[in-house]
Parts: sequence; C-alpha cells; structure tokens
Amino acid sequence: MGPLDASVSENLRLARKAQNLSLDELSRRSGVSKSMLRQIEIGRSSPTISVLWKVANGLKVPFSSLLAKKQTGAEVADFTSQGQIRSGKKGYRLFPLVLFQPDRPFEVYYAEIDEGVEFDGEPHQGKARETVFVISGSIEVTLGDTTSVAHENQLVQFLAGSAHHYLNPGKKTARVLMSIDYAQ
Repeated sequence: MGPLDASVSENLRLARKAQNLSLDELSRRSGVSKSMLRQIEIGRSSPTISVLWKVANGLKVPFSSLLAKKQTGAEVADFTSQGQIRSGKKGYRLFPLVLFQPDRPFEVYYAEIDEGVEFDGEPHQGKARETVFVISGSIEVTLGDTTSVAHENQLVQFLAGSAHHYLNPGKKTARVLMSIDYAQ
C-alpha cells in the first residue's frame, strides 16, 4: 500500500465514522459495494477515480478530502510525487497536488492524457467551477452539446456540476493542471 492509498483508507474510515454510517448505509448512498468499501478501508484495494467520486458523493464530502495527507511544513515536490490516483483508464494519469481543506475550498490536480484518450468526469458537488490549464498538447472538454478545445498555454473553464467529457484530440500527450473551486 502506497502513501496515497494509506491516506484514502484512513480518510474514508474517519469520514464514515464521523457521520455514524455503517458500511451498508454508505454502500447504499454511494453505489459502491460493501465489500469494496471494506477493502478500501483496510488498505487492501486501491480505488479508481470513479469509485472515489462515488464514495465522496455518498459521504457528501469533497473528492480530495479522501486523498488528504497531513502536511508538516514547506515542501518542494515533483507533480507526480504524491502518487497517482488510479483512473481505470489506460492513457489517463491523475496526480493530486493541492487538496481541499475547509479553509481552502479548492483543489488542484496534474494530469497526463495520451493521444486519442477519452475520459468521463463525474459531476462535482454544489456550484463547483473547474478550470483546465493546458501546459502542453490540446484538450477537448464536452458538457452536454457544447465542446470547447484548449491548446497549449490556454485554459477552459466550466461549471462542473454535471457530467463532463475530456478528450485529447492531439498528436502528443496533453499535460494539464485542473483546478476545482468550490467557493460559492
């Protein structure tokens, strides 16, 4: 079990107990099986992004609250040093950078999306606004019937309360920063 998995395991257990939820009740709320929830809590399963979103929505907590680790001071780190969140999708790699805190209602992720790879984003809670900053390559974001394309050194912003779809339409790996702002 890596450091990210250990944080998810601990944070899930603490959040569930803080709400006095049984594994059965959280399973009903999230749509994730009781056995999968138990495996995550005891550190025997590394959940995918999709499973983490379902659990976070079932708990009514920000996605990144399940990923948070205790900070001990100033830290310089590579974008990928905190570990990758399993996406369940080959060619899509997501790394947490800045995680939600009650006094900091936003989160930031670094992602690498290979050529031609598509990924569906789960709706975020409340009136979340997502901003995708394209460092290199191109990214296409579709919400309903509207598609926006951002290229290197551009960004695309949208309200993320509904399902959204990402596609790398380019000929090289897209490298992006994703910021999700929950401030209302």
